[in-house]
Amino acid sequence: MMKMKKLPWLFIEFFRLGLVTFGGGIAMLPVMKATAVKHHWIEEKDWEEVVTLSQLAPGAIAVNCANLIGYRARGLLGSIIATLGMILPPIIIITMIALGFEYILDHPFLQSALRGMFIVVFLLFTNAILSLSKLAWKQWWMVPFSLFSFSLAYFNLVEPGLILLLACVVIMIWTWLQQRKFK
Repeated sequence: MMKMKKLPWLFIEFFRLGLVTFGGGIAMLPVMKATAVKHHWIEEKDWEEVVTLSQLAPGAIAVNCANLIGYRARGLLGSIIATLGMILPPIIIITMIALGFEYILDHPFLQSALRGMFIVVFLLFTNAILSLSKLAWKQWWMVPFSLFSFSLAYFNLVEPGLILLLACVVIMIWTWLQQRKFK
C-alpha cells in the first residue's frame, strides 16, 4: 500500500521542485537532496553517488538526479514519473512565456520578478557550490588545484580537454605516491 503512495508523491515533489527552484541543475541539488532524503527515496550517504552518476549521464543534472531518485524509489515507473514531474513545469512556463512574451516583456511585475529571481539563483548557486565543495575537496591540495584549473579554463589559456587530461595525470600520480607511502 505504501509503495503505491510513492508514485503520486514522486510526481508532486519533483513538479514542485521544477516549478520553484530556478537557476538550473546545480542550484537545485541541495533542495533536491533535502526532499529525497526527507521522503526516504534515498539515504543521505547515497547522495554523492546520485550526483556523480547524474553528471556522467548526458543531459541536465537535475533531470538525471530526478531520474535516478525515482528509479531508486519505485523502479522504472518511478524514474519516468519523477522525470516527468521535473521537466513539465519548465515546459509549461516556457510555453506560456513564448505565447505572450512580447506582450509582457516590459511589464513592471515581470521585471521585478526577474530581479528577484536573480538573487535567489545566486544564493542557490552559492549554496550548491559550498555543499559540493565538501564532497570534492577532500584533501588540502585539491582547492588550489581546482582554482588553478578553473583559471586556466576561464581565461582560455589551455583547452578544457587538456586540463581534464592533466588533472587525471596529477590525480593518478598523487594516488600512486600515497599508495607507495603506506606500503
